[in-house]
Amino acid sequence: MDIRVLRYFLAAAEQQSISGAAQKLHVTQPTLSRQFMELEEELGHTLFVRTNRKLHLTEKGKLFYERAQAIVSLFDRTKAEIRSDDEMTGEIRIASGETPALSSLARAIARLQIEAPKVRFHITSGAEAQVKSELHSGLTDFGVFVGIADTLGYSAIKFKQKDVWGLLTRVDGPFAGKKHIEASDLIGQPLLCSEQSYRRNEFDGWLNDLRADLNIVGTFNLLYNAYVLATAGVGHVLALDGIINPTATSGLVWLPLYPRLECDIVIAWNHSRNLSPASKRLIALLKEEEAKI
Repeated sequence: MDIRVLRYFLAAAEQQSISGAAQKLHVTQPTLSRQFMELEEELGHTLFVRTNRKLHLTEKGKLFYERAQAIVSLFDRTKAEIRSDDEMTGEIRIASGETPALSSLARAIARLQIEAPKVRFHITSGAEAQVKSELHSGLTDFGVFVGIADTLGYSAIKFKQKDVWGLLTRVDGPFAGKKHIEASDLIGQPLLCSEQSYRRNEFDGWLNDLRADLNIVGTFNLLYNAYVLATAGVGHVLALDGIINPTATSGLVWLPLYPRLECDIVIAWNHSRNLSPASKRLIALLKEEEAKI
């Protein structure tokens, strides 16, 4: 198996057709068919099934598709970095949880853009598990973790700015007129909470002994989806301030938790990996920006 075969496989999966992939790749259809037969024989599993003249991935094929995407992406990126004659070029990839508390990182990126205009940035959003997976595999240079996170084994910088927890709730709901939300207010109320925060018990200290009395009706990975549910009255959303700013027409308001509940933001990178000059410079600029706060 080589990188060329992986590209063939990805094209066929995306086109859902061997003939379509052959046309896109400018190779013959028999060539692709033979490559796929050899690939399946090597792996010992069927990757495609044909239904209604279309190719569909098997369960093993779906897993292989995810891995092939990651391998090809990492290969192309490494190749570009090695071929470059300019040290301050290439791509910096950042995987991040949802947080508005990245102003110092944003300023560092802006400064690096001025110093090295050939550098490109790619930012993906995800929960801790996805961020850590991409960081461990080398698909991303930096991982931004929100709240309680295990960064043991990584180099890390804790941001001075913190996120603040609150509740997205309807203005005409049971909390109308309140300025803040106390733990006892939430008893019996339908709540939506991020899956990561709920799983890691990030509210336990604030709730004291009331956790068992919460009515969690749903969890989410992306806050905007929960925001839409909240506008429909499905439940109140435990959310960080500043990620979603309710509009006047949304019918929602964000109320802070009381006593105030904050969470840390940490950016981490794999110290055993040889970072590019651009990534190293970004770390230096970030430290300078954090020192100004």
